[in-house]
Amino acid sequence: MNLRWPRLSIRGQVNLAGLAAVALLAVGLLLGLRAEQVYRAQAARAAVVQAEILAASVTAALAFDDRPTMREYVDALRANRRIAAAAVYDTEGGPLVTYARRPTSPPPARLVDTVAAFRQGAAEVSVPVSEQGVRLGAVYLRTAREPFGDFLGRHSGLAVLTVVSLLMLGVITRSAAQLQRRAGELAEANEKLTVEMRERARAEEALRQSQKMEALGQLTGGIAHDFNNLLQVVHGAFELIRRKPAETEKVAVWAGNGLQAAERGASLTRQLLAFSRAQKLELRPFIVSELIADMRDLITRSLGGDIELEFRLDDDALPVLSDRTQLELAVLNMAINARDAMPDGGRLVIATEVIQVPPGHPVLDPDAYVELSVSDTGAGMPPEVAERAFDPFFTTKGVGKGTGLGLSQVYGVARQAGGQATIDSEPGQGTTVRLLLRRSQTPVEAVQAGRSAQAPVLAPAEGACVMVVDDDAEVRNLVRDTLELLGYRVIAADGGARALEMLAQDQPDLVLMDFAMPGMNGAEAAALARERWPGLPIVFASGYADSAAVEAALGGQAVILRKPFEMDDLARTVAEGLKAQDPTRSSA
Repeated sequence: MNLRWPRLSIRGQVNLAGLAAVALLAVGLLLGLRAEQVYRAQAARAAVVQAEILAASVTAALAFDDRPTMREYVDALRANRRIAAAAVYDTEGGPLVTYARRPTSPPPARLVDTVAAFRQGAAEVSVPVSEQGVRLGAVYLRTAREPFGDFLGRHSGLAVLTVVSLLMLGVITRSAAQLQRRAGELAEANEKLTVEMRERARAEEALRQSQKMEALGQLTGGIAHDFNNLLQVVHGAFELIRRKPAETEKVAVWAGNGLQAAERGASLTRQLLAFSRAQKLELRPFIVSELIADMRDLITRSLGGDIELEFRLDDDALPVLSDRTQLELAVLNMAINARDAMPDGGRLVIATEVIQVPPGHPVLDPDAYVELSVSDTGAGMPPEVAERAFDPFFTTKGVGKGTGLGLSQVYGVARQAGGQATIDSEPGQGTTVRLLLRRSQTPVEAVQAGRSAQAPVLAPAEGACVMVVDDDAEVRNLVRDTLELLGYRVIAADGGARALEMLAQDQPDLVLMDFAMPGMNGAEAAALARERWPGLPIVFASGYADSAAVEAALGGQAVILRKPFEMDDLARTVAEGLKAQDPTRSSA
């Protein structure tokens, strides 16, 4: 079994080392105390044995009061340098013979009690002298103090261990102090960094606010200019139709111009909503070369007669997964930017090519991609401009001539579809914008079959009833008239609360509901309706819809019809919604 010890921090290591040093010192002291106790016991025992020998030697001398003999035995102890003092006492405790090695203090002047002690490094004992049970006296013995050198020699191991432990404690204490000081310095630096980060955040917020105000000025001027042009076309077209309704051919042309201007306005609105992320891309498989072919006339009209337009479309029909409407708008934005870069005329090339991205690409996963490129022979861009070309609201055009959203929208479409957008440009060498679009796993046949199935659906499901919910009376009436023209029975409500009241009385086959309404928005009304009538089909028809709120209300099964929509789109969406409810219905 592989055991892994937990890693300790520096502070933990210092603490552990300190504990180890203290434990080492404590163990050494305990061993030293134990050794001292053993030494004292042995010294006391040796003194007792020596005293007993002396007592046995002077027994006869005490019995006959032979003091010279006693003196001989006591003086004989002088040869033993460990004996500091000795004496023989009578039965009353009075000294008979004494001896003391200088400068040791003499034996006690009177021996009252038996002595057995170890004081100040010396053993002190007394032993009674008796014969046949009769006490004759006593002998006294005191050893010399142990020299300090002998004491150190005896405890040399303890001394070394103590010194090492103290050194370790000193080093550890110093390390701990340094660690504490560094921790304080780190805390102080962290506090300074926190203050600097707060100040920087405030400065960045002020800068962002300034940039927002600047972008708002650019955005307001550019969008106002674009919308005023669109409204002028729509207003003029309707005014001409009202003044000369009988001229059917001209009415058709005027109506076409108005519809085209309205579609351009809708594209600009969708572009703004895509930037705000309130409206997500509708990713569906399609073939890029077919999309460009469908846009040929629109691009030609947008460029004018001074621009030579060339298409180099790859015959390899590889489907991609993206938002078709947003990609159309991206291509149109790139073409218009190229036109503006060639005020005196030039050449624009739109090309598609299938390329293989190998492993190791910094942004993209290895796969087959369709490269859509738009190249012009215009003035080109310096590096500092090319680096910011994809930034939202960045534009080199004058006020009222651009919003700065075009190339940012191009980049957003590419990235949200799993691809990438790049710019190659040099001053005087023109500009090429490339979009890499990741392929779809849907087979080409299925994509082409789905495209051919997008035929207008103008025949209503038999007997179907549709509820229209919109707070704008003009929009509500227009949608109601359109659905009635298509053959549906229509009931209308001016808000979410009113729609719920009407649903309790008359249940339609499908509800067509606006999102942004006062009081109760469409998502809230749809959620309540689904709670009461779970199988009721609900389609959102809105120019602004929070996709996340709508999907939360309908459990991720939201169908959104973007305003403005054509009659065919309305007819197809309603028919598909009814068919999803009842697969036996016919959608045509």
